[in-house]
Amino acid sequence: MGEIQKRIFSALFLAPLLVALFYFLSLKWFFVFITCVAAIAMIELVMMVDIRERYLVPFLAMVSFIPLYQKSLNTYILWLLFSTLIYMVIKFLKGENIRENINRDTIIGIHTLIVSEIFIALPLFYLFLLKEMDNTLPLIFLCAIWASDINAFFIGKAFGRKPLVPRISPKKTFEGLGGAITGSMLIMLFTYRLTRMTMAEAVIIGGIIGLLAQFGDIFESMAKRVCETKDSSSLIPGHGGILDRFDSFIFTTPFLYHYLSGIKG
Repeated sequence: MGEIQKRIFSALFLAPLLVALFYFLSLKWFFVFITCVAAIAMIELVMMVDIRERYLVPFLAMVSFIPLYQKSLNTYILWLLFSTLIYMVIKFLKGENIRENINRDTIIGIHTLIVSEIFIALPLFYLFLLKEMDNTLPLIFLCAIWASDINAFFIGKAFGRKPLVPRISPKKTFEGLGGAITGSMLIMLFTYRLTRMTMAEAVIIGGIIGLLAQFGDIFESMAKRVCETKDSSSLIPGHGGILDRFDSFIFTTPFLYHYLSGIKG
């Protein structure tokens, strides 16, 4: 089975399931769902980086969901600081401070921990906040991301000529970027009444979502280049891992939530 066929088969199986989960889950169970997604993504990141503490880092990062759920920003920030301290203390108690590569290993572990807490836990929690705001928002957002990805893939494949970031993601083109922006624009335009936006507003916000989604993908592509791996895992045939599918959320969910609750509200 070819790569495109695998992508289509996986999408046909997973899309209805995700639509049901995003729309029908209660707020409490939706939070459980996103914490499970975060845990898998964090484990993928740890495996990709190939650090020794394959379970300690995801565990410490998952604890950050507790202050997030309680909406305690001060506690969350405090945990960001002290989780790194806990990580260092545990490494030293294990006697690893005498190892030759202790400095490099510890810094890489701390970086992985911070990335997990900020770039995985936080964007997924914003998805929970969007559902708390309105039950339909996460589903609309998901469809906008899907439309952005699909449009970017097919337009880039058919018309892509000008490389966007050739040393980071060689297949990305400016034409594909235009497709990504257009795809999310259309979904936001079709659903503008549900999001309580004007038509012009929905088009602009949709375009920004498409743009930010591509930057999230580029962000993860840089990490994969450094780790010298193609995908974060092979969990989803044709699509890679959870982290590969989640990268579009990194910058988009915080933007959409703060726009709807802060700037617009």
